[in-house]
Amino acid sequence: SSGINAEEAVVSTQSTGVPGTKEFFDKNTNLGRPMSPHLTIYKPQLTSMLSIMHRGTGVAYSAVVYGGAILTVCPGGFSSYVHLAETYAPGAGLMIAIKSVVLWPLVYHSLNGFRHLAWDMGKGFQIPVLYKSGWTMLAISLATSLILAASL
Repeated sequence: SSGINAEEAVVSTQSTGVPGTKEFFDKNTNLGRPMSPHLTIYKPQLTSMLSIMHRGTGVAYSAVVYGGAILTVCPGGFSSYVHLAETYAPGAGLMIAIKSVVLWPLVYHSLNGFRHLAWDMGKGFQIPVLYKSGWTMLAISLATSLILAASL
């Protein structure tokens, strides 16, 4: 047979063969350091938080879309559940807030996608531009979701 024997394919995790490796790991273990840098050692930055938010809103966006699709096949359809929510809402202000929370992931993710398209074209990578576009995107997405929620 021309295949590799399973016993030959086992990879050792005991030694890397690099001189000083054992001492390095022993020292870090004694000092209580993690095996590799972790998020807890980094100062949160706007750019990293917006990146995480973009991913999170993509997931939330999908949940809203799939949730809405599921409600369309439920008895009464989607509009009956919207009407039910409006019936039990204690006021217009709370309904606008709830709609804004539901709309914001969609608005932020969609508008931030244009920012990503600009990056794909090699535009906007300077640090001041990144921060300005990040804060602008947050403000526009919040305002847009509030405006849409108030008008729906």
